[in-house]
Amino acid sequence: MSDASQQPPTIETKRLILRPFEERDVDDIAFYADPDVMRFIPRGPDDPSKLKEIFTRVLARSRDMWARHGFGLWAVELRQSGRVIGHCGLQHLDGGEEVEVFYLLDKPYWNQGIATEATKAALRFGFDVAGLSRIVAIAIPENVGSLRVMEKAGLRHEGPAVHYKINCTKYGLNRERYRQEG
Repeated sequence: MSDASQQPPTIETKRLILRPFEERDVDDIAFYADPDVMRFIPRGPDDPSKLKEIFTRVLARSRDMWARHGFGLWAVELRQSGRVIGHCGLQHLDGGEEVEVFYLLDKPYWNQGIATEATKAALRFGFDVAGLSRIVAIAIPENVGSLRVMEKAGLRHEGPAVHYKINCTKYGLNRERYRQEG
């Protein structure tokens, strides 16, 4: 893995900037309170009146992940507007050894390939910079959109699994296959 003291990088793609979250982003995270956006997230939507408090905890956790592991959470910013439209990142699955790629976008940005674009950038970072040998992704089986993102990003279906105390579908990709199919 990469040097744990590494500063979170900024990654640019065709339409996106993946960058560390900043205090100013609290104004763009109302989507965490949207029931449609949070439908498949086990904790459900956040209380709109507590978004600033929740964001402060997310920011601290993200900074800790970057400092300890050399990977973590990025804000997904739309290049054209500079608006934060979601998040994407890498974290230890269930706190174990496997590393998962995860993503969440505000509803107006669904079905445009944006989640796939962000996921591919996170996978590239995970394999090429962080030196990970394998990355997985999970979703509740009914979350068809998320399953499509996993497939389009090159992850392969591995079957049912239980993570975070929920029944889910698991996908995975190893560095060798990533480089062959890249």
